[in-house]
Parts: sequence; structure tokens; C-alpha cells
Amino acid sequence: MLLAISYSMKPCFTQKQLEGAGYGLKAALVDAWRDYDEWNPIPGYFQFDWLSARHPDLYHKFALSSVGLIDELHKLVDLTGLEVIDIGAGTGRSTMGLAAKAKRVVAIDIYESVVTYGNKMAEQSGYQNVTYVRGDSAHLPIRNDSMDACVRAWAEVNYLEAFRVLKPNGYLIDLGPAPGLIVGELDSILAEVDPENTTEKTPADEFDPHSPASDSFLSEDTWNGVRVTPPIHVHDFTYEADYGDYAEAAAIYGRLYGPAVKRYLLDKQKSTVSSRLRIVISRVRK
Repeated sequence: MLLAISYSMKPCFTQKQLEGAGYGLKAALVDAWRDYDEWNPIPGYFQFDWLSARHPDLYHKFALSSVGLIDELHKLVDLTGLEVIDIGAGTGRSTMGLAAKAKRVVAIDIYESVVTYGNKMAEQSGYQNVTYVRGDSAHLPIRNDSMDACVRAWAEVNYLEAFRVLKPNGYLIDLGPAPGLIVGELDSILAEVDPENTTEKTPADEFDPHSPASDSFLSEDTWNGVRVTPPIHVHDFTYEADYGDYAEAAAIYGRLYGPAVKRYLLDKQKSTVSSRLRIVISRVRK
């Protein structure tokens, strides 16, 4: 039985109880994420699965980089008339962007609260070609060889499953960060807060919105363990997410990443956050 969780002005559950609620977790009230213990938040900082499941409205406000990734993808691949699966679709930022071109988009996410929120966003968008399905990326509820393109934006994906559902020569598309930490220009702050996860850093000049895009082509005939037809196209570019108001940007990023990031954005009065992003495009070989 799933744990029933109610919202009050102070957290009334523990992290263990939150996780015990599983994938059927219900969303908190809209804007409930704004009231939390800054030094001991529940869900905790960096816990994106639980943060998006408990507070999908927070995640939707945050996920502007997915908009940038999809806009850039449309410059590289024509999805017109294609059947597309969006794995780990979240609250719909990537899904709605894909739906603007694709014939149909099947959005897959495992969290009930996220699927409910994504369905609402799809209805409000007016798109008639979006289907949200609650499902596990390790066992996609999709027929073999039925999709023209498989997209994942910031999400984990089982590449064997993605390969299974794709038609021969279908697009396998990965969207996410370029090498380095995943928070763009805020990486240097988070490196001090979370040094164990600091592996390599993107040069600061690449976070300049005018930094040019770069392209490379890999000759490998496999990608993450599945057969592809070379070359694999790797496209890096800089995206500046604009949250409109620096206090709102600080509130959003502060809840996700902690007080050091919040204070940085407040002190700088920055409503924008720049990231170096990466798109990897391959075609499966069957």
C-alpha cells in the first residue's frame, strides 16, 4: 500500500517515508516547495527524482534547459511526420517541444505525479499528438520496431530497450550536459559544496551565450552497447536559461541546489543561468 502524504506548512514526513511512497507519490500543492528547512530540506538537495515527483511545478519552472535542447535539436534533425518516444519525459518541457514537429510523441515517465502534471501541460498546450504513459524505462510499454526516434533529455535510459522499440535506422538521441558538472556556470560554486562529484570543469568562456557551437563526428559503430550506423553526430552549444526575475531564479535554484547557489544568484541579481549542453545523434542499425 502506498503511503498517504499530506502537505502542511512544515514537512510532516521523513526522507525514508518519502521514498517508501514509491512511484505512486502524490504531488504537493503548487508552490509548496517554497516553504522548507534550508539546512535540512525534504526532499534533499540534488535529489531530482524525489524533487520532481513531490514538486513537479518546481521542476517545470526549472527545466528550461530542456527547451533549449529541443530547440537546438530541431536545427539538426527534422522530426516532421515521425513517431517519437520521449523517455523520462518529466513534466513536459521536452515533450511539448518535440510535439511541435513530430507526428506523435509518446511520453514515458515512472512517477505518477509527474505523469499527471505532464498530462495537464499537454492539455493546456493544445497539442493533440501527445500521449503520456506511466512506465519504466527498463521495460518500455511500446511494441518492437514501432518508433522513428527515441529521445531522452537528462534522463536515464536503457539503451537495449530504446533499440528494441526503434525502427531500423531510427534516431537514437541523447540530450544533456556537455562534459563537466551539470549546472553550467554554477559549477564552480557546487564544486566547493560537493567536491566529490567534481570530475572536470568546463572552461568559463564556454558559458558565454555567444560561445560558438562545436560539432564532431564519431566513427564508432556502437553507442552505449547498441548497434548504430556511423558517424555519430556530437553537437555542443551554449544555452542561457532566463527565469525573468533574479529572486525567482534564486528561489528555484536554491531549492534544488542549496543556499550557496541561492545567495550567489541573489548577490549577482542574476535571472539567467548559462550551460554548455550536448546533443548526440545516432541511427540504429538493425
